[in-house]
Formats: sequence, structure tokens, C-alpha cells
Amino acid sequence: MKKVIRSPLCTGSICLSATLLAAGLAAQIAVTVVPNIILPALDIPTLAALSLFALVLEVVLFGEDHRFWATSLIVGIVAFGVLSLCAGGVTTVLDALRVGILGGTVFLICEVLLHSILDRLSSGPVGKYRRSMAVVSALLLWLAAQILMSIGI
Repeated sequence: MKKVIRSPLCTGSICLSATLLAAGLAAQIAVTVVPNIILPALDIPTLAALSLFALVLEVVLFGEDHRFWATSLIVGIVAFGVLSLCAGGVTTVLDALRVGILGGTVFLICEVLLHSILDRLSSGPVGKYRRSMAVVSALLLWLAAQILMSIGI
């Protein structure tokens, strides 16, 4: 049987799109079921949590593949911008552009930091536990992103 050719760009965009789609769908279901619910604000820690969840999902499902950073930025901008507009997280195209640019930047920063941590850890004795180290590293990066909570979009 032939091996399926996987592109790092394709795996990243699939994981990020699936994560954002699930989050938008969950938000829409929550608003429909409980109309008075207060959803989390669309701020930098929320964008970092979604980005890190997608990156960990990519490491767990597809392994660790590096890609050109500009493509990660473009994928992040398009995914955050389009899916936040479609899910109803923002109301105007200008707000979707703002969320897309900020989300793409946060996705790129999270990807660079997570892959740097995983590269550093792979040379040590915990290198054989790559998936669990991805989860722990992403959790620590998300806790570090909490310092930017007061910065809104």
C-alpha cells in the first residue's frame, strides 16, 4: 500500500481549522441552548489556547513537522479571520480582519515557541515521550500567555 504524502502546511491547516470549527460550533450551540450565557472574551489567551490545542493535535496525530513560518502566518490569518466571521464571533469584516491578523500572529508565535521547546527536549532523556511533552509544553505556554489577558481585540 502506498504511503499518503502529507504536507506540513496541509496538516497544520487541517488541525487549526478543525479546532476553530469545533470551538465556533460549541459557542453557537451554547448560545442557542442557553441564551444568557457569557462566552469567554476573544483575547490573546483564548487565541493562544486555540492555537496551542491545534498544534498539540498536529503533533499527536501527524508527528512534528516543521514548515516555513510565513505559510503558518498566512494559514493562521485566513483560518482565524474566516472562521471567526462564519461562527459569529465577530460581526464585521474589519473585525474579522483584525482577529485574523492577531490570531495568525499568535498562532505563529505559539508554533515557534512550541517547536523550539520540543526540539530542545528531544535531545534529552524525555525525547521518547514527544506527545506528552507537547501537551505539557503547550499547557505551560498557555499559562505564560495569561499575562496578556487584559489586552483585548
